[in-house]
Amino acid sequence: MKLKAVLLNCTLKRSPAVSNTQALMDIVIGHLQSLDVECETLRVVDYNIPFGVESDLGEGDEWPQILEKILAADILIVGMSIWFGVRCSVAQMVIERLDGTYDSTNDVGQYPMYNKVGGVVVTGNEDGAHACAETTLFNLSHLGFTIPPNADTYWVGDAGPGPSFIDAGGETHPYTLKTAGWMAHNVVHLARILKESPIPPEGNTVPKPAAAAASDMRGREKRMASPVSESA
Repeated sequence: MKLKAVLLNCTLKRSPAVSNTQALMDIVIGHLQSLDVECETLRVVDYNIPFGVESDLGEGDEWPQILEKILAADILIVGMSIWFGVRCSVAQMVIERLDGTYDSTNDVGQYPMYNKVGGVVVTGNEDGAHACAETTLFNLSHLGFTIPPNADTYWVGDAGPGPSFIDAGGETHPYTLKTAGWMAHNVVHLARILKESPIPPEGNTVPKPAAAAASDMRGREKRMASPVSESA
């Protein structure tokens, strides 16, 4: 079955500047395309996206264009650089804008990102890759994305300032190449499963208000405590 992936490059550099994050994302794209996945890459800073936590902030906001593509996709890969040991500000902004999707659910309370799969690409010339990946993958899961095993790939150089992914020859790093393949294949496998068998609505119903739920519980306890008549 045909799948579509949207890859958001959260580099701080506008096009056409060379992006180390894009270089690693291109390796992931190669795997995805080999698995017959249609890929579209968007460099977030090329769009006018104000800060906020809503899906549409009005005139001039170009985030809705990106969100529309995410909603139409089966897979979302978020690529980011590391700054001061944490994910870059553009990646943080993307998560904040995705927060607006909490305002939309289907009839049983599932968020729009249900039955979509998430993954992460991280580059930097110092430490922080695990922190970037773990925070972002948790955020994506909370938004409704499903996260497979080994859903991230990263490259970091030696501690301290130094060459980045491209200049350091990161495209030949064995561990990075291995995890890029794992991530691509795992997100595709899980996306195929969800495409054929979406997460069912059972268990996703909107719960009753606490007061009503407590009243129901008291009613059950009262019925259980009532003596059974002899005629019963």
